[in-house]
Amino acid sequence: NITKEDLYEAMKTTAGPSSLQKLIISDVLTEKFGEKVTDKQVDKDFNAQKEQYGDQFAELLKNSNYTEESYKEVIRMNLLIEAAVKANTKFTDEDYKTAWESFVPKLTVQHILVADEATAKDLIAKINAGEDFSTLAKENSLDTGSKEDGGKLPEFDHNTPYDPLFIEAAAKLKDGEVTQEPVNGSNGYHIIKMIKNPGKGKMEDHKKDLETTMIKARLTDDAYVQSILSKIMQDAKIEIKDKDLKGAMDTFLKQDDSSKESSK
Repeated sequence: NITKEDLYEAMKTTAGPSSLQKLIISDVLTEKFGEKVTDKQVDKDFNAQKEQYGDQFAELLKNSNYTEESYKEVIRMNLLIEAAVKANTKFTDEDYKTAWESFVPKLTVQHILVADEATAKDLIAKINAGEDFSTLAKENSLDTGSKEDGGKLPEFDHNTPYDPLFIEAAAKLKDGEVTQEPVNGSNGYHIIKMIKNPGKGKMEDHKKDLETTMIKARLTDDAYVQSILSKIMQDAKIEIKDKDLKGAMDTFLKQDDSSKESSK
């Protein structure tokens, strides 16, 4: 007979510190930023991912040892961390200027995806000779999600997780223009036709968009996120009474000088 206490003691040694760490971080962040992370927002992000992966979603959760509820808690934690980073990050004028250089407004395009450069060049020649882009997309595009709609893609911008070369090439086009050279993407060669490019406009009108971009960049910087969380955890004055788990938060509570400096 294995008791609950036996199981607890066995798991405490291996998974105890990391599990306690997650619980404490979740508790502290919820207390400080919980009002900014609603169940509605968590469900929205969850359903967006569920729709994105379609029939594969349930299998992906299973393979990662998540239930729907436990995965929602992962989403909640990520949103809490995002709220913490937003609340503790200030941007300089130089930061805005740097982000503005790579800013792309919301674009609407059609595209044709083919497997090789020769085919793409042949299609560009046909388009230039007057053949209909939408018809050629339906007949030739490998993108099954857009070909039946003449290759039309949903509106996107610099924050959309498309191939950077695709976004860069599209942003150079004016309304009605077509790329004259195939765009070599990660999944083949693209021919892009611009439907609507509103232009960048003025930086002052896009500060919120730029902040979103910069926050996303900060969230991919593990050292930066760690420095933010460390400051919050230190301010929370955490006390762990179990001597076996005493060091569970050392990663956040014992920071060297360089980490402290990066959080300023």
